[in-house]
Amino acid sequence: MVRSILVITNAHETDNCSLNKARELATPFGANIEAVSFIKANESAQVSPEQIKQKADALDQDISTIFGNELPKQTIKSQVIVTDNIVDWVDDYCKSNAFDLIIKAGNRTESLFHTPCDWELIRRLQVPVLIASQQQWRQKPAILAAVDPATTDDVQIAINNEILNWTKLWGQTFDCDIHIVYCLPVSNILKELDIIDVEEYAQTHRVEAEEKLNHLMSGHDLPNVTTHVTAGTPERAIPHCANQLKAELVVMGSTGKTGIKGMLFGNIAEKVMHNLRTNSLIIESVK
Repeated sequence: MVRSILVITNAHETDNCSLNKARELATPFGANIEAVSFIKANESAQVSPEQIKQKADALDQDISTIFGNELPKQTIKSQVIVTDNIVDWVDDYCKSNAFDLIIKAGNRTESLFHTPCDWELIRRLQVPVLIASQQQWRQKPAILAAVDPATTDDVQIAINNEILNWTKLWGQTFDCDIHIVYCLPVSNILKELDIIDVEEYAQTHRVEAEEKLNHLMSGHDLPNVTTHVTAGTPERAIPHCANQLKAELVVMGSTGKTGIKGMLFGNIAEKVMHNLRTNSLIIESVK
């Protein structure tokens, strides 16, 4: 169950995306909301109490406007934090507070030598992170969950099961059509050199792949499920599938690469996110 949600707000996000997404989820999940806004600490100039109050008043006004009387006031808290490292603060705060979900508006400013805050949060936190988009939910929304049923790695097996647990919860709570995709890996080199036709490759291995998917899903009792088998690189195949389905949410796992390895090679979830324009729920491995 989702009982407690931490919302990370950003002055630069469009139309209070993170708070609006929290409003959509809070009542169906029956969750408490804590919204936090940040002021970047500056070594050369101290942040004044007036600046903090101004920021806090603006956050309270946004909460009042967005939530209105939908939730009891005691279920929504807010605070303004002055820090020089948002990710460190959120990581420490989550370790001492039992949040079930983090919500943050997406950031698409990535480059090799700059890791956006949302990517850092995904790598560091052990709490599922919803990277929210402006996309509106349809009356009958669609969820796409990306799994790897062929893995023998214990960490990835655990992530698969958590992905399906969250997908089931979301599907039941919001009456969604659930789609599960298994992307058979094919390197870009083989694809670009026309050594492998990815559609033919997926078709050839479809029966075996669907058997693995059915085995993985057998213990989860998922409602309204459609399975998909595709091939290629996940960062292209999964967004393509999401676009075809017009999925409102993509659920996937992250192994949380950090440091130089994370900077150079990244993470499949991060590469997929780069090509997505919908909500992404990232399930982190337990370290």
